Amino acid sequence: MTTQSTIQVLSVERSDDSVSGPRPVLWKIPGLTIIVAADSSDALQKLQENQVDVALVDLAAPGIGGIELTKLIRKAQPKVRVIISTSSDSPEDIFEAMAAGADGYVLKENSANVIEIAIRSVKLGTVWLDPGIARQVLHLMETATTTNSSRMLQTGLMRIPFLPDEKNLLTKVASSNCTDGVCMVDPNFVARLHRLSAT
Repeated sequence: MTTQSTIQVLSVERSDDSVSGPRPVLWKIPGLTIIVAADSSDALQKLQENQVDVALVDLAAPGIGGIELTKLIRKAQPKVRVIISTSSDSPEDIFEAMAAGADGYVLKENSANVIEIAIRSVKLGTVWLDPGIARQVLHLMETATTTNSSRMLQTGLMRIPFLPDEKNLLTKVASSNCTDGVCMVDPNFVARLHRLSAT
């Protein structure tokens, strides 16, 4: 995939993820300039010093962690798009990332092509929802106990019902390989998913 303009990507990962995480993949993608941050403090400093387009933030980022770092980026640099990178399949982690206001959610084991499309998609203003993460959310919702006005999640929290069109979209993303833009979802859909979860 080629583009006319270079995308400035700030990568914030644990140092022990240098091989297994997405960073080695990033160097191979044309059209991206990679700015590496050692920890949360370094990331915030580099955000002030550079014109960053997208921050790729490890959920377990060194320092204050990916969730808190995402919140700080949102507050300090609202135009910077944030992608949470994780190997966690914990529903609590997924919903916490949504609550922090990230623009994308990718699993670390994804290929260079998927990570590239996720970066370019959030740069354009959509939200990227990884199929693996969509599967976890779908499973959580499907195994919840439903009443007329609420839903009891495995986390023990009561929220509003999961609507059929939402389930259909989540099922489509969960069963996809992200072709034809199916993993690019409307930000309002992710906001709705977050409202189904703990706050």
